[in-house]
Amino acid sequence: MENSDSLGITRSWQRPEPGMVKCNVHANWRNEGSLVGGAWISRDHQGNVLHHARDAFTSSPNRLAAELRCTIWALQSLKDLGYNNVIIGLDLKTAFQAISNAKLWPRYRHLLSQFDHLRRGFICVRFEHESTASNVIAHDIAQSVLRDGILRSYLALGGPAWLHNRIRNEASNVNC
Repeated sequence: MENSDSLGITRSWQRPEPGMVKCNVHANWRNEGSLVGGAWISRDHQGNVLHHARDAFTSSPNRLAAELRCTIWALQSLKDLGYNNVIIGLDLKTAFQAISNAKLWPRYRHLLSQFDHLRRGFICVRFEHESTASNVIAHDIAQSVLRDGILRSYLALGGPAWLHNRIRNEASNVNC
């Protein structure tokens, strides 16, 4: 992979293979007393945005708990939208590790058990550890929740208008 670091994590967004939907997820956690901004954006194998969503969540004790809650929300949303084959891209390494090997994370057993339940509603669910750079669109949407005080949940077709150029550039600059 020419566009990756020494750990094999890509530095730019990568398209999913045909038949899969890639959903990048991010939770903007500040501290244990603040609201959490969450966002996800789903794209097809051509880089076209299918849906995106953002929401404000009640406080979480740490970023890992916030990221797990946000990812559960994204998975439930994708299931409700009728997607069957999904890749979830996460930039928080500990979230990826916890989902990949829940037995080693007993403190988060309640959250992690929800992943097993949700996985049954899909034909294929795969989780990928993303670099911060390859997850920047989801990050920016999540950050806008708290920055702009947009605390209402929404789900929309396509991507947010204020990110269209960046999304188009990202989709056209990836390796096929």
